[in-house]
Amino acid sequence: MPRPKVAYSRFHTRDIATSLKRERPDLDQADYLYLLYIQRLGRIIDAVDDKHCRTVFGISSAEMRVLFALRRSGPSYALRPTELFRALLVTSGAITKQVDRLVAAEYVDRQPGPKNSGGFLIHLTERGFAVADKALDALAGSSVVSHSALNPEERRTALELLEKILLDLESRMEPDIF
Repeated sequence: MPRPKVAYSRFHTRDIATSLKRERPDLDQADYLYLLYIQRLGRIIDAVDDKHCRTVFGISSAEMRVLFALRRSGPSYALRPTELFRALLVTSGAITKQVDRLVAAEYVDRQPGPKNSGGFLIHLTERGFAVADKALDALAGSSVVSHSALNPEERRTALELLEKILLDLESRMEPDIF
């Protein structure tokens, strides 16, 4: 039996606000809607980014974030697995799987860590470096970032506000949450 179709609304965000206001008129929407909007925005951007990464580079957006983390680490473009999973807010198991796929694609390699330190480092290969830079260029020019929806001053304001929210959340986050 086929699944019933779910009605699609081009104004889903407004539908969320309207229905919540109807169901909880006692709450000030300014106290919660921005969080719901940020969550939805994140999911949409992640889905679009994942599709782009898979289509253009043959890897997931999660794997691309590993390349970005290594790329921004500076020369020698290497991090310990622990540094990666903490920086990316994922589990150690997720990093292991992502690194395995990136090693197979020759975007990264595993090398022994410094003497007496034990463990190993994940290094960005030349191929991984080139892909990370190409992906960053594409991201900077992406329409997903809403260049058309916001003028430059609005983008700067949005960036400042998002950074403020993130810094507050990060300062209150439990150190072992991930």
